[in-house]
Amino acid sequence: MDIRYEGIFSPTVTPLDEKERVDELGFVNQLNRLIDNGVHGIYLLGSSGEFTTLTNTERERAMDIATKTVAGRVPIVCCVMDTSTQRVIQNIETAQQFNVDAVAATPCYYYPSTDDADIRQFYQAISDSTELPIMIYNIPSTVKTAIKPHVIAQIVDECDNVVGMKDSSGDWINCLNLLSLLGDRDDFSIMIGSHFLIGAAVLFGADGGVISISNVAPKEAVALYAAAKVRDIDEVDRLQRWMMKLSKLYRYGQGVSGMKTCLEIMGVCNAHTTRPLLPLDDKAKEELKHLLAELGLYS
Repeated sequence: MDIRYEGIFSPTVTPLDEKERVDELGFVNQLNRLIDNGVHGIYLLGSSGEFTTLTNTERERAMDIATKTVAGRVPIVCCVMDTSTQRVIQNIETAQQFNVDAVAATPCYYYPSTDDADIRQFYQAISDSTELPIMIYNIPSTVKTAIKPHVIAQIVDECDNVVGMKDSSGDWINCLNLLSLLGDRDDFSIMIGSHFLIGAAVLFGADGGVISISNVAPKEAVALYAAAKVRDIDEVDRLQRWMMKLSKLYRYGQGVSGMKTCLEIMGVCNAHTTRPLLPLDDKAKEELKHLLAELGLYS
């Protein structure tokens, strides 16, 4: 399949109201803000988008709002992960109704895979179910299954519409192994899911990143990618250090809680999350205000 994804794809948060319904105004604000600041794609309903905790109704509302708002300006990769092959295929069928550009799937969770053959058969089955491009999503911290680089290479050889992956292992050796095995292919994109590794990974040949911190700092995330592409080492170092300071926001609650609170402080959307995630307390909010102000994101 002649598709290649490059650059910064933002795994957007899904703004919600107090009843956990998608906040359309906040979502439109966030999507337009991401695109206006140069992101190269939207990674919809991923971990930052609370896909696994939203109701089916609100997932569909999010897809509807996102596709209408983005309106083809950048590609939308929609996450479809679930607990079984058939449930993932059903999620793909739903996503297709909203004309997303591609889908992304982790291996099935709750019952972790115990054999590489499970993973290969899973991706073959979902590949056979759709003509949409598919991205592999490797995030062993939540799925409890790590996809080995050589297994990913096998999947790519076996499935014509598997066009890329998001690697959220946070493992630099794993990243290097991926680049060694797959980095020279012109039919497969390696996207890094760690803001700590993105600069170095692009310097070593990765195609880009799907980094949650771009929800708060899209312009800087895009600048970091651009600096790495032209091998401006000093600028990569400066922006990487800046990102590491901003990443203190992840110390507050769950990652999505800290990101949404920052966006509320910045006037983008409110900070409501899916329960049982609790809102941050006033002390945490004040500390995040100081962090954002220190980094020039809030005044």
